[in-house]
Amino acid sequence: MPSLNHLTSFESKEIRLPRTEQVGRSGRGLFRVPVVLLALALAAPAVAVPHAPPAYADAAGVGGDYVPLAGTAAVLDTRNGVGAAKGLRGPASTTTFQVLGVGGVPTTGVSAVLVRLAVLKPTAATWLHLWPAGTSRPTGTMISAGVGEQLSNTAVVKVGSNGKVSVYNNGGQTDIVVDVQGYFTSVPGSTGGGFVPVAHARLIDTRSGLGTATGKIAAGASRTVTLTGGVVPAGAAAAFVNVIVPGASATGWLTVAPTGGTARPLMNHETGSTQSAAVVKLSTKGQVTIANKGSTAVDVVVNVEGYYAASPSQGAGLRLAASRLINTRSVGAGLPVPANGTVDVRVGGTNGLPTRGIAGAALNIVVTPEAAGYLKAWPVGETEASLTVLDFKAGVWRDNALVLRPGTDGKIRIRNGSAKPAHVIVDLQGWYADPAPAVPVAQDTRVTALQAAPLTGAAAGTIEYAYVDNGGNLRWGHQSDLDSFASVQWTVISGGERFSGPPALAQLSDGRLQVSAQFRDGNIWADSQTTAGGPGWNAWTNLGGSMASSPVAARLATGTVVQFAVDVDGKLWAYAQSGSAYWQNLGDQNLTATVSVVKVQDGLRVFAVNDQGAVKTIIYYNDGAVSAWTDLGGTGLTGTPAVVARPGFQLQVFARSAGGTVVSKLQDINGGWPTTWQVIGSTNPDLPVPPVAGSPTVVIDPNTSRATVVVRGTDSQIYHVTETATGSNAWGNWTKTVTADDPASTDPTVLPYQNVNGSSWVIVFRDLNGAPRFYQLQ
Repeated sequence: MPSLNHLTSFESKEIRLPRTEQVGRSGRGLFRVPVVLLALALAAPAVAVPHAPPAYADAAGVGGDYVPLAGTAAVLDTRNGVGAAKGLRGPASTTTFQVLGVGGVPTTGVSAVLVRLAVLKPTAATWLHLWPAGTSRPTGTMISAGVGEQLSNTAVVKVGSNGKVSVYNNGGQTDIVVDVQGYFTSVPGSTGGGFVPVAHARLIDTRSGLGTATGKIAAGASRTVTLTGGVVPAGAAAAFVNVIVPGASATGWLTVAPTGGTARPLMNHETGSTQSAAVVKLSTKGQVTIANKGSTAVDVVVNVEGYYAASPSQGAGLRLAASRLINTRSVGAGLPVPANGTVDVRVGGTNGLPTRGIAGAALNIVVTPEAAGYLKAWPVGETEASLTVLDFKAGVWRDNALVLRPGTDGKIRIRNGSAKPAHVIVDLQGWYADPAPAVPVAQDTRVTALQAAPLTGAAAGTIEYAYVDNGGNLRWGHQSDLDSFASVQWTVISGGERFSGPPALAQLSDGRLQVSAQFRDGNIWADSQTTAGGPGWNAWTNLGGSMASSPVAARLATGTVVQFAVDVDGKLWAYAQSGSAYWQNLGDQNLTATVSVVKVQDGLRVFAVNDQGAVKTIIYYNDGAVSAWTDLGGTGLTGTPAVVARPGFQLQVFARSAGGTVVSKLQDINGGWPTTWQVIGSTNPDLPVPPVAGSPTVVIDPNTSRATVVVRGTDSQIYHVTETATGSNAWGNWTKTVTADDPASTDPTVLPYQNVNGSSWVIVFRDLNGAPRFYQLQ
C-alpha cells in the first residue's frame, strides 16, 4: 500500500445512491447518502468539542411553577377515614390515596404536590415515605418519629399517572395525616410562580421580639407577623420557612393562615426544641397569623429559606429527582459524622442534575444521633451558616426538609453540632432550575466514528458513526459491510430531542453501543442500544452536568465508560458510568471547551487548549483518581488537539497554531515533553497549502505504522501530510487529498479499522449539503 505523501493524486470512485426509506427505531426512516471511495480513512478523533455558549438548567417554558391552595386539601387522615379506610396503619404497610381533583388540586397539569405529612403516636419508632402510586417505592425518608411522638414535616412528591400517591409506614401502629398545601404545574401557565432562593435568614423570634412582640404565644392565642419587606419582597405568593418551637414544656401544634384567610396546620411539636419546614401562603400585605393550638405557651421562631413568586415569569421551576444522596451508615465503613464535624454532600451533577443553575435543592435531612444537638447546612465555599436546620434529642431519629442552593462543585456542607458522633441521611426530592438560554445548535460539526469490538461469531466489528446535523437531529450510521462504505445505513435516533455539537460514541462492556451528546439545556444526554448490534435504542437518559461543550467518551481498562466535558468556567468534568455516577470536577484550567482523550497504560489522558492558547493535559486513572495537570505550553493554539499513541506508550499531540499551521509535540521515552512546538509538513513555497481552517486529526497507518495528519483548509478542501519514514517524526509535503473538487463543511475524522482482508483507514467529513463523505486508501 503506497504512503500518502508519495501520492500526487487519489483515484476516486463516487457512488450515488437513491434515497430509500426503511423501517427504523419507532418507525423513523433510514437513509443512505452519497459515498466517495478514495485513498484514506478517518481515525475516530479522540474527541472534539466545539465551544458552546454558557449552558444552564432550563426553567423557562417547561412548567414547575408553584400554585398555593387557598385552603388545605386534606387528602389522607386515617383518624377519620379521609382518603382511605379509617384506622391505624401497621408496620410495613402501604396506603394509597387520591390527590388530583381533591380540595382544589386540579385533575390535570400537575407534576407534583407540596404536602404536610404528619405521623401521630406510633407504637414503635418509625419513618414514612411518600411516592407516586403505581411505581416502585424508592429509597427515602420524609419523616421520622419515636414511640408516642406527634411530628410533621413538609415534602415534595410526584403524583402517579392515576392521580394518586402512596405512603409507607415502616414500623409500629400509627395514624397518618397528609394535607396538600399547593401544587407544581407540569406545563407553563398563567398561574403560580417560580422559586427564588434567599440566604437563610431569621425573620421572627418571639424570644427577642424580632419581627414581633417579645413574649410567648399563649395557649389558644395567635400572633400576626409580616414576612415581607426584607429578603422576601412585597407581592410574594408564599414563603418557604423553617419554623422552630424552642424549649416547649409540652407537646402541641400550630396553625397558620394568610391574615384574613383560611387557617391550616403548620406543624406539630414535641417537648424541647422542634423544627419543621413549611410553605406558608402570604396575604397581599405579606402577613400571616400563627395560632398556638397546644396547652401551654410557646415561643416561635421563623427562618426563611426562599419564596415563591406570584408570576410564572419569575423564579425557578421545580424539577423532580427523588434519590438518596448520602447515608453515612453505608458509606465506606459506615462512619458517622464526628462530634462537631462536617460532611460534604454532592447535590449538583448527580441524578441528572446540572452542576450549575440550581436555585435550590429540595432536600430532607435525617439524623440518627447518640447525643442531643443540632445540624447546620450551607453551600460549600460560603461562610458557615449561623442558623440551624434541625434540632434533635439523644437516641431519637429526627428529620426536616429544607431548600438550599448548592455551592462549589454542586455541594452542600452539614455540621453535626453534637457532643457525640451522629449518622446523617440526605434525600433529594427535587430541585429548582434557574432560567437560562437554550444552547444553540452548532453548525457543521464533524462526524464521530468508532469500530466496535466484534460480537460473538463475527470476524470483525462493525463501524459506527454519529453526527448532529444543522437542525439538531442526532444521526447514527451503521456499517456492517466493511468493504462497502456505500452500505452505511443512517437513521435519526434523537426523536424530538435537539442536540448540539459532535456526539460521542462508546461501546459498553456488554457490547452495546452508546451515544452521548449535549442537549439544548447544556446537560449531557446518553442513549444505548437495546441489544448489542441490534437496531433498537432505549429512551434517552439525562446525565446532567450543564456543560459548555459536547462530551467525549472513552472506556477504562475496567470496562467503565467515562464522559468528559468542559463547563463555561473552563473546568474539566468527568462522569464515570458506574455505581453512583456523578460529575467530578477535575480542575479549573480555563479550558476552551475542546478536549480529546486517548487511552494510556493506566487510564485515560485528556488534552485541551486553554484560553491562553496553551495545551493542558491530565490523566484519569482506572481507579478514578487523577494526576496533576501538565502544561505543554504554547501561545495562540486553537481548536481541539489531536493525539496518537506511538509504540512504547509515547504520545504525540497536534494542534492548530494562530497562523493556521499544524504544530506538534512528541513525548520522550521517559514521559517528558519538549520545550518547543514543531511545525508539521514542508514549508516549500512551491507547494503552497491554504491555512488550516479547523482542528487537525491524526492516524497511525495500521499497515506502515507511519502517522498521517489530515486537515480542512480554508478553501474547504481536505489535505494530508505523512511521515517520511516510520517513527521518524519527519514529514513530507502537504498534499490535497482529493484531486477533484469536493469541499467539506466540517473538519475531517479519521478511523483505522480492521476487516477480514486486513487493516485500513478511512477519512469522513460532511460536504456542503451536510451529507457524509468517505475516502478510503486504495
